[in-house]
Amino acid sequence: MPDWQPDTWSRLGKMALRDFSGIEPYSFTIFVLFGMFSLLLAALILTDGWYQRLTAWPFALSMMALGPSMVFLYQAFREDNGKPHRPQNRLEELARSKGLPIVIVLVSLGALWDGRGGSFEQLWVLFQTDYLSHAMLVDETLFILLTPILVAQDCRRRQRSMGWAWFSLLPIFGACTYLITAKAEAPNTV
Repeated sequence: MPDWQPDTWSRLGKMALRDFSGIEPYSFTIFVLFGMFSLLLAALILTDGWYQRLTAWPFALSMMALGPSMVFLYQAFREDNGKPHRPQNRLEELARSKGLPIVIVLVSLGALWDGRGGSFEQLWVLFQTDYLSHAMLVDETLFILLTPILVAQDCRRRQRSMGWAWFSLLPIFGACTYLITAKAEAPNTV
């Protein structure tokens, strides 16, 4: 893994403000997609967390900074369960909203549009030499591989076709389509 560069924090600040000066366009795209993957997997974990004894929100929130490692940790404590353990909290309600996956799709499409002038060759060089680009690309690969696992768990609980797990291999868009088309779960009572 490449070393941490001294300008990493300033580049993160620039990307957060959509200031592309000196930023490879694909770097911005992977920065935004990292956030969208984190939100998507957080929604899947929070949806599942209603059925767990251990609440899911600490894993979902820490995933925003720590990446997919928190999904692995959540999976270590997860149990298959078809019955809710408590009333839904606000984060679980947000995770079940149809608006969240729509926003994730729209922001992802915008990031792909912003990165259209990027260079795969330059991105490959950054992957080899830049800590931030390397870490985000590795994490996004893990997110892509973890998404079908979380969707398959949700399919089993909701008794939906396992074909959705395969469809969710289409990064971000597959799992968002799954969440948008999912029927509402039981009301907010235990």
